[in-house]
Amino acid sequence: MQYLLFSSWLHITLKPNTLYLTLFAARSRQMTIESNVKVSVPKKWMDGWDKIYSQMLSASDDELSRIDVGPRIQQLEHALAITESDTQSMRILELGCGDGSVACYLAKIGCNVVAIDALVSAIAVAQRRSKLLKLEDKVEFRLDDMDGWPLKPESYDVVIALQCLQYLFDRTIPRLREAIAAVKPGGFFVYSGNILPHMETDPPIRFVTEEELKAELDGWTYHGFGTEERMIKLDDLRGYVWTVARKPM
Repeated sequence: MQYLLFSSWLHITLKPNTLYLTLFAARSRQMTIESNVKVSVPKKWMDGWDKIYSQMLSASDDELSRIDVGPRIQQLEHALAITESDTQSMRILELGCGDGSVACYLAKIGCNVVAIDALVSAIAVAQRRSKLLKLEDKVEFRLDDMDGWPLKPESYDVVIALQCLQYLFDRTIPRLREAIAAVKPGGFFVYSGNILPHMETDPPIRFVTEEELKAELDGWTYHGFGTEERMIKLDDLRGYVWTVARKPM
């Protein structure tokens, strides 16, 4: 048995144990995605994020056409400007792209972006956003495991990992090193993640500490580096570490 859901831009086919999603990106061109990505994150966490992105699928075109990015990407844009980097020739990788805001923002300033996420709902939102903004030729969204995506040394001008590597648990530090190694000389690594204080989780998140991050980026130029604490709720204070760093030429 299969179930079909239709809208003007989205076709979802549900089969036993399988979800197929077809995006109609052009009049006669379509792409089908199968959600068979296996990740180390607990299902209940993935379900929570999936609920957020699934709700975004009902957003209006105007809502999805608006892009808001945080300070890390604003700092990256400033770093690209003051280093006179040629964004038109840049190849950028974003791990854990979510709703595609960051990838589309960078595509709008001319960068060529490959963005990865493990959730069909996230990729659906991201692809719809890129279509609305007419950025399909500048950004490619891929349904994949960020720990399984091949990272060849010195293959990207910028690698971005915002609030995602910590969910790889015992693979967090090895993948961090692989992501850093994938940056070309003169390129940038953009990172953010949690540190203490933080609520307890089951399983425990693998924080990348300030000291660990600095050790992995030894010799790099910091265009920004910091730690901060934010009150998410009255009883939920969380720590963060972040950087925008440039690899030596």
